[in-house]
Amino acid sequence: MRIKNLIRRWFVRSVIVIESSPDIYVADMTNRSKNVRGIEITDHQQPSSDGKGMMDSLVFHNPNILSVDFCIFNDHDLKNPHTGKDDKHCEGCMYPTLHDPVSWMVFVEIKDCKIGNMTEYKRETKRQIFNAVRTFHRRGIILNERIYGIISFPRRHVSFNDTIFTDVYETTRLKHFTGIRYYATNEAIVIDDLRVRPII
Repeated sequence: MRIKNLIRRWFVRSVIVIESSPDIYVADMTNRSKNVRGIEITDHQQPSSDGKGMMDSLVFHNPNILSVDFCIFNDHDLKNPHTGKDDKHCEGCMYPTLHDPVSWMVFVEIKDCKIGNMTEYKRETKRQIFNAVRTFHRRGIILNERIYGIISFPRRHVSFNDTIFTDVYETTRLKHFTGIRYYATNEAIVIDDLRVRPII
């Protein structure tokens, strides 16, 4: 409850969705719905909002049916600490509903773009996650949690880790300097309240 209460205190316009299902789908409907819809969390794959097949999504497999909270960030809730203006940030974060300071938190950035445009976003996606994590640290929300940063390009159906990270050591360097375990993937497994395993 500590994290949920702090999020509600500091991010009053953001929305918290509670989900406990074998698979949790995170879809960014913004582009395909022409800004009518946004980030949506469901227990099933949804039809695409443009009427063309099913919606490509980031999927968290949850075999132990752990209850999780997903906070969808409002664009005006995260401010740059130096300018006070709206900060570029990721879509939201997920954490176990029954949270403990040694539990995990996953910060999610989804780019529902054409595959050919992926390299344009490689730096921006990491920065958007970093900005959100920095805000959570500044507000005292993150204590000793294991922090994951998942970058998802749901239209890409093969591994794209090499497209996002410069070399095999970049994720190690990022973890060392930011404390964030970055992964580029469209799937992850929620093991329990202490571990998440991205599928690369």
